Amino acid sequence: MQYSHQKHAPYMKLELKQAQNIALSQQLYRQQQLFGKEGLRQLITQLGYVQIDTISVVERAHHHTVWSRISDYNKDHLDELQANDRAIFEYWGHAASYLPMEDYRFALPRMHSFPDANSWERQFFDKYRHLMDDVLKRISQEGPLGAKDFSDDRSEKPVSGWGSEKPAKLALDLLFWKGELMISRRQGFQRIYDLRERVLPPGLDTSFPSKEELFRYYILRSLNAMGIGSLIDIQSHFMVSGKAQFQPYLNNLLESGEVIENDIPGLKDKHYLLPHALECLNIPETVPEQLYLLSPFDNVVILRQRIKRLFNFDYTLECYVTPSKRKYGYWCLPILYKQQFIGRLDCKANRAQKQMEIVTLHLEPDVKPNADLKRALQHTFDSFSLFCGCKSTKVI
Repeated sequence: MQYSHQKHAPYMKLELKQAQNIALSQQLYRQQQLFGKEGLRQLITQLGYVQIDTISVVERAHHHTVWSRISDYNKDHLDELQANDRAIFEYWGHAASYLPMEDYRFALPRMHSFPDANSWERQFFDKYRHLMDDVLKRISQEGPLGAKDFSDDRSEKPVSGWGSEKPAKLALDLLFWKGELMISRRQGFQRIYDLRERVLPPGLDTSFPSKEELFRYYILRSLNAMGIGSLIDIQSHFMVSGKAQFQPYLNNLLESGEVIENDIPGLKDKHYLLPHALECLNIPETVPEQLYLLSPFDNVVILRQRIKRLFNFDYTLECYVTPSKRKYGYWCLPILYKQQFIGRLDCKANRAQKQMEIVTLHLEPDVKPNADLKRALQHTFDSFSLFCGCKSTKVI
């Protein structure tokens, strides 16, 4: 690791292995000491967001992501942090996500600009605008409501696609994206909506951020979550477009020393980190020995090009791929072992039989399945199966 100064800004040269250590420690290893509901709150703050997904081939993505880090994870704690403690809220992170409530004000610009005049959402917003006042009135008078509380009187219903949902459901979602409604809680997996002012905790800073505050947040929150990343990684963390928008604010943070610029031998793009991330170079040697079966939506792997660049792991979630073109399987979980991505496990939970079904296991070409690896894989798989409510295993 070499230090120097370039244009009066902190600069260093990290080896690729050091960059990998920082990325994994900040996004995964350092959270292994978190426990209970407070640990969950700290986890979501550290990661910046935990992505929500509807697919439940094994366990839903948000639960899977947390389980990989908090050994005593209780799913009820997520609901309690949202519905009772008001410590987290739902909105767009990388995609639909749980975010720390203290970050709410930084979601305001996206809410206020929705829907963009040229976006696909605009047509739906205009189409269902006439329903929104009635939806807001009912929730104002009756309290929190879900889509099931609204009728659907259409004579003809589209077969599929987002626009096939009943109009009131679309109006609820659009009002949520606009920020006029928030998700008060989940009932099962169904969203229950309420007025924003009845969900936000008292005393929360809801001031509209300046552009400088917003982009400082994007950069600092992203790097704190990732440990290390390129400019495109920083943008992709919260799915914010426009490299030119970021560059002047990144330059300011480099000049102030709040961000450090890195060159990594063998990588074309410059990478950036926060000074405290250098502590990750001293990660305990026992932690990286663990084997992890990660969710396809886990923060560690969600930026596919970043993982390919830093770890030479080319990962695609193939449930979105035409079956005939799948190489590894419908729901392959990335396998991380001893700080390297060593393969993919395609599995699914048969809940009727309480059985975890192993479809395929693919190891990377240079990985040898020795006794230590087999034991680690079996131990993690057994723990994961129990977490998913399965009591036995079947190879299919």
